This record gives sequence, C-alpha cells and structure tokens, in this order.
Amino acid sequence: MSLKFSSPILMTAAAAMMATGLSLAGASNAQAQSCEPAFVAQSTAHRSVRASVQRFERGQWREAAHFANEALSRRNAAPTMAAARTNLCGALANLGDAGAAEACDAAVEANEGGWEALNNRGAAYYLAGNTAAAAQDFAAAAALEGAGPEAAANAASCR
Repeated sequence: MSLKFSSPILMTAAAAMMATGLSLAGASNAQAQSCEPAFVAQSTAHRSVRASVQRFERGQWREAAHFANEALSRRNAAPTMAAARTNLCGALANLGDAGAAEACDAAVEANEGGWEALNNRGAAYYLAGNTAAAAQDFAAAAALEGAGPEAAANAASCR
C-alpha cells in the first residue's frame, strides 16, 4: 500500500500511528501465543483415580490415561467415574490424542456443575485451536462456585 502525504509532519504522524498499530497487533499475538492453558486433575478415594492424579501432576500423560481408563473399566460410584473422565480428558488432550474431544465431552456430562471438566475441555479446545469454544468453557468454569484459580487464569489469558 502506498500513501502520499503533503507535509513531513503528516508523514511522521502517520508513520508513528502505523508503528503503534503494528506493535499493538504484535503484542496481542504474542499474548495469545504465550498462553499455556492449565489442566487440572480431579481426585477421589479410589486407588486408580489417585494413581491417575499422581501421574497427571508429573506430566506422565500416558500413565495418567491408563489409570483413568482402569477406573472407568469397573463399576464405580458416579464421583469416581466423573473424576476418571476429567483426568482422561486432560491426559488425552496433552497427548494430542484424537479421542480427547469425546473424552472431554463425556467428562463435562459426568461432572454436571463441576468446574474441573469444563476447564479441561476448554484447555483441550485451546490446544486444538478452537479458541472460541475454549473461551466459553473457561468462562463457564470460572463462574462456578468453588472454581479453582486455574479456571480464572485460563479465562483471563487464553482467549
């Protein structure tokens, strides 16, 4: 794009405005790219779920998924199943597994009113490049009573 200005003052002002606009655009892109959404693990008294949480916190995603699946393979109480689904969602999303979306939807369905599953699904959406869906889930998670600081941090920085 070529612009012509009749005075050096206008030329200087236009150059300053363009530079400011470019630096603001660069800052917002850097901010968007710098977000690393926080996943959370959900625990219960169940042995496999606790093992999943331990691996989750260490970033051992395959092992976390293994123990979550182990808990899901048996008949367990609803809170145990919900926690296992939340952990599976986060583990599969971090692995880049194609089954993450299905696992995350199942976690949200099983955790009605729970912020952890919404937060993890939002983080999975974010990693998959669906920032609009991620922002919705992060906002919904942060708005729930008892939501952890991870949900608020994700809602504020991962848009």
